[in-house]
Amino acid sequence: MINTMISIPVHEKTEVVIDQIINFQHFCPDCGIVLHISKSFDYNDSFHTEKEFLFILSTFKNVFVNPNHLDTAFADIVHTHVSNFKYVSKIVDFEYFALGASNELFVRVMPEIKVYDANFIEGKFEKSINWYWYNHALNDQYLKLILDHFGGTISDVRQSQIEGSFYKKDVFVEVSKIIDTIYNYEEVSKKDRIVYPREEIYYPTIAYLSNKNLKNQELNYTFVAWENPNYLPTIEEINTIANGEMQGKYSIKRVLRNFNDPVRFLVGTQIGNYRNTSLECIKIQFVKMSRKFFNLASGRRRIFVGHEDDEALVKTIFNMNEMDRYLPFNFNGNAIIVNDILFEMQKNHEALFVMITKIYPNLANILLQQGFRENIDFIDGTLLIDL
Repeated sequence: MINTMISIPVHEKTEVVIDQIINFQHFCPDCGIVLHISKSFDYNDSFHTEKEFLFILSTFKNVFVNPNHLDTAFADIVHTHVSNFKYVSKIVDFEYFALGASNELFVRVMPEIKVYDANFIEGKFEKSINWYWYNHALNDQYLKLILDHFGGTISDVRQSQIEGSFYKKDVFVEVSKIIDTIYNYEEVSKKDRIVYPREEIYYPTIAYLSNKNLKNQELNYTFVAWENPNYLPTIEEINTIANGEMQGKYSIKRVLRNFNDPVRFLVGTQIGNYRNTSLECIKIQFVKMSRKFFNLASGRRRIFVGHEDDEALVKTIFNMNEMDRYLPFNFNGNAIIVNDILFEMQKNHEALFVMITKIYPNLANILLQQGFRENIDFIDGTLLIDL
């Protein structure tokens, strides 16, 4: 029997989904993963076709792909986790159903879940400057129907961060049954303009009202950087969790859905040491990489950073044009190199910097600490050796 089945709604980029699966299985080797692939999943913006993607997914142990493809939208994925639960419950046995996000990564080995019936932050429902959606929930006809079903009142409503929460299987049976009976997501998407993260309210409220003696740990295992700009965790926060210095936390969110995001790179190389597995599984080819593996869609000017001996090769591989630049370095004296790169980035803050280098870990740490993130891409320099 699988101890923990993690449910993930995925929306974009096949290579990122594959990397996340490898990350989860590295830090939770005995977990199961059930994926809901959104109806709007855009394979044109991914490294793989749908057929290639499904084939790769089929090679993973204990990864289950929900055949139902529902509409997903911001602040309303309550139905996708329920669909995942109903599907995976029919084909495999497990003890706990955990709720994940597609922009989440583990950074520490998570032990098997035991003892508790659930793990969610049992916050009371109240108006707060920290929860924008209070009035939306207050006017939600479906929430009122849920309360009526149990004879509850607004004081019985519970709210919790969804990522990193989990429920014992028999508890979520009741949760999914009530939601499936009362909530109509199609009606909401077409008629009801009240949109808010219902999953943060419905799951904990139903679990609480179903059994007020519920043994709840009240500590979601995912660290979400709510206080940071764009909810992006800092390197210090990531390392604190990875070193076990933040009680009960094992994963982080948000991690950008970009295979070459520097935080994703650091977790896969320095913390988890599974990056090569991801590369092998995704089977990167430089011909495709020039189209797919960094952000061409934005039309931003690209500046490549790499070894001086690789300049001609990189220009050929990536079909560099007059809008692109190459910053060659001989990598003697890393401090000078980093200072030069920082100087160029400060001058060209609108550009996308593509790092093709063998000094990734130190360089990535420095650039992140200097505040550069969303204008950096990393191409694995070791792959150049294999060409």
